[in-house]
Amino acid sequence: MLDKQSREELIKKYRWAGKIRLISFLLLFVFLLTMKAVGGYSYLNPALSALIFVEALLNQPYGFLLNRVNLLRFQYYQMLADIIAISWILYYMGGIEAPVVNIAYYAVILWAGVVAGFGAALFGVLACAFFFSSVVLLVQFGILPRVSFSDYSMPTTQVVTILMGNVAFLFAFGYFCVRSSQVIRLLQRKRQEESLWYAHRLSATGYLMSETAHDIQGCLGGIKAGVQVLQILGSRSEEDKKFLASIAGFEDKCAGLIQRLARFSEKPKKERHPVDAHAVIEDALELTSPLVRHAYMAVEKAFDPDIPLIVADKDQIQEVFVGIILNALDAMSAKPKGGVLNIRTRCLEKAGCVEIIFSDTGIGLKPDELRRIGEPFFSMKSAEGGSGLGLAIAYDIVARHGGRIDVKSREGEGAAVTVQLPFVGPARAA
Repeated sequence: MLDKQSREELIKKYRWAGKIRLISFLLLFVFLLTMKAVGGYSYLNPALSALIFVEALLNQPYGFLLNRVNLLRFQYYQMLADIIAISWILYYMGGIEAPVVNIAYYAVILWAGVVAGFGAALFGVLACAFFFSSVVLLVQFGILPRVSFSDYSMPTTQVVTILMGNVAFLFAFGYFCVRSSQVIRLLQRKRQEESLWYAHRLSATGYLMSETAHDIQGCLGGIKAGVQVLQILGSRSEEDKKFLASIAGFEDKCAGLIQRLARFSEKPKKERHPVDAHAVIEDALELTSPLVRHAYMAVEKAFDPDIPLIVADKDQIQEVFVGIILNALDAMSAKPKGGVLNIRTRCLEKAGCVEIIFSDTGIGLKPDELRRIGEPFFSMKSAEGGSGLGLAIAYDIVARHGGRIDVKSREGEGAAVTVQLPFVGPARAA
């Protein structure tokens, strides 16, 4: 029994196959019409036209069918209909003299091997071999009228030899498809296991961070209490008072940072409210400030004071901004003198969105890296253990908020990441 997600994925694959089937057979029909118009071999006849119509329009994964049939069996019905139609089309286009049509057999077997698996591939190979052999032999022995565009008639031994070669190639191609699909599934499973391991590790890290944050806050509270006692005792010099005040200020700052880290590590509530994009950016900068200072990265801000609020899950959007800032930090850490991260905001009233631009002066991206940005599991830090999930998750989060991310970069000249999020109105957060 298929779960909901597997069912949706299988339906999506069926629909893609239906689109390919429609386009392929319509192109075949246009080709036959063209051949007839220019005076070439007149393959086209009512029976062949009917077969193309059945394959292009009737043999489709329509919704009313998918909701009433067993999806795992439906692929066998469609494959069988494809193979029968292809075999008759092959017959009307000259039988064994029309080798180009055999490519359609390989397409069916490839679909079965890569998408469905060993059983479907074996079924497809056997069905193709049976119907192809039947058409060729029935024509050769005169049971079906011969459709040929040359006066040459092949000897039976030559026909059987060609037939056996084609059938052997069908089995070899089926084996290749099955083995390829097994390798692909093995790689996918490995990537899924790595992503699950990474997710579990993140979950454990978040739990440890939240628990450790409480302990650190307790220690900081003790420091603050001690400072307050010393301040109450008085009779200190002005320098001592300033020193105690600075300790208290550092304690407040550390406590605030620990609270932000604790909130960041908690499981998101997935609630969307009108939020101030500037406040989310400031929180993200506060979270990353120790790393930014250590990496000698300067941050310049050019905020539009009149941008409206955005409807967003604050924790998720903060996660996106933190990821972008950390990526910029990595890019500029590769330079000996560090770099500058410029953060600009503006309101695009016609587009109905707020635009946040993070531009850095790092090492930039190569063209092939830029094309793959946002792909799951793609990472330029794979050698250091990067998971390749950062920007893929960011793309997904922003897309679910109705926005988009655009990345522009030149190798050696830095990168600019633009995040667009829809706004809700002209009012600003207080």
